[in-house]
Amino acid sequence: MKRFASHYLLIPAVGFMKQQVVEITGEGIVRDVFPLTEEIESVEWMPGVIALLSENQMEEIKNTGMIFKNIPVFSSNLPNVPNQSSQCLMEYLHEAERKGKALFPYLFYPFDFTSMQPVDETRHRLLR
Repeated sequence: MKRFASHYLLIPAVGFMKQQVVEITGEGIVRDVFPLTEEIESVEWMPGVIALLSENQMEEIKNTGMIFKNIPVFSSNLPNVPNQSSQCLMEYLHEAERKGKALFPYLFYPFDFTSMQPVDETRHRLLR
């Protein structure tokens, strides 16, 4: 099990959530998400945005060639969701698990936090 945290967490169906910890299994699948309220041992800080994506969404990104205007998960203006709305997040995670859809954490860095969009230099990688 590993834990990562970043400036923002993106869940395409929910929006952006500030400073969240993502816990993943040995296979790299998201197991849990919770707010980063204090420094926690064994949490690796990652600058940028961690996006929780399904295998289909990951394939869409691979097919864009990282041309940021074409990345589907960033194509609409997603809301900043207050941390108090973590119930919505947990419902989304439980629904994905119920449907058998695994979610994987992808890091996008560097990232423009003013427009909440990737920049020309943005790269992405699967967190493991």
